[in-house]
Amino acid sequence: MSLLISACPRLIGLLQEFYSGDPGLAPFEMMTVTADLMPQPDRSLLVHDRDMTSTLTRFHDDELRLDVLDRRLQEDQLARHIVLRTMSDHRPVEYGAIRIRLAGLEEEVREKILAGEQPLGGILNEHRVGYASCPGGFFKIRATDLMADVLELSEPSWLYGRCNCLSSVDGGNIAEVVEILPPEHSRAEVSGESCKTTKRS
Repeated sequence: MSLLISACPRLIGLLQEFYSGDPGLAPFEMMTVTADLMPQPDRSLLVHDRDMTSTLTRFHDDELRLDVLDRRLQEDQLARHIVLRTMSDHRPVEYGAIRIRLAGLEEEVREKILAGEQPLGGILNEHRVGYASCPGGFFKIRATDLMADVLELSEPSWLYGRCNCLSSVDGGNIAEVVEILPPEHSRAEVSGESCKTTKRS
C-alpha cells in the first residue's frame, strides 16, 4: 500500500481540522517539495521508509513522549493533534496530526493508543505489530502561531514535513500521518543505514 503524493493535501486537511475552532486562521502557506530540494538534516529525517518514532529516537539519542493537544474519537477511528518531545528535557522534535484505525489491532495495543502516552510507532514496535511505513509526499509549510508556540520557535520559520501512512502486513490501513519537524537539530547525524520497510512477526 502506498500513499500517492496527490493524497497529501487530503492529509493536510486532517491537520487543518484541528484549527477549525479559530475562525481567524488563514489557510496554511505551504508547497510540495521533492526530496532532493530538502536541506539536511530534514531530508535524512523525513525521506525514508521507517517510522518517525524510531528515527527521531535514534537521532536525538533519547526516548520520546507524546503530548496530545486535541483528539477526536469516532467509531473505530482516532484523530489526534500531537507533539513529540524528548523524554529527558521535553524538547519538541515533531508536530503534526494522525488518524489511527483501531479496528484490527489487539486490545492491549488499542488501550495503549487510547491512553495517549506513547507515540504510535513505539507502541507498534513494542508489541511487534507488523507494518510498513509508506511516505508519499514532502512539503514545506510556514509555521503558524500555534506551530511556533509548541515547537518553541524564536521567529517565524519555514518547516519541512511529510505525509505518511502505516499499513499492516496484509495491506490494511493502520494510520495516516502529517509529520512536521522543527527547523534546528543539533544532535548527532542520522544513521546512514539503508531505508527498509519495518516488518515484524
